[in-house]
Amino acid sequence: MQHHACFTRLELDNRLGQKVFLGVTHIPTELRDYVFVTALSQQASSFVGKNADHFAFQLLHRFQLDTKHFELVELRSAADEQSLWRWRFEWVGTTPLSGRGELVTSPVQRQQLMRLLDPHDQLKAAAT
Repeated sequence: MQHHACFTRLELDNRLGQKVFLGVTHIPTELRDYVFVTALSQQASSFVGKNADHFAFQLLHRFQLDTKHFELVELRSAADEQSLWRWRFEWVGTTPLSGRGELVTSPVQRQQLMRLLDPHDQLKAAAT
């Protein structure tokens, strides 16, 4: 189940100042501003991890978000498996430091995040 259709291709700078492309989608909710990212082509699993601070800074400014509500979530796809990684930062003003990725293992959290990516799923869940 690929979710690339809900992502927009965005050009960002990596930590070396090179232009790279990521799939990005911003989903605001009442409490959080979720920014989902995914590699558009086969990348090492550490691709976002090595660049998380740089990507978070650029995305925060691009979408004009507040650090208090900013949530960066990475969707990784390998074969038929998908995993979600939530990225946490220590913020100094609007500069993210010490990015740490945590695999989302809670089935409830995973389901909630995946529903954000698939509005049709939300409609199905509301109908039941």
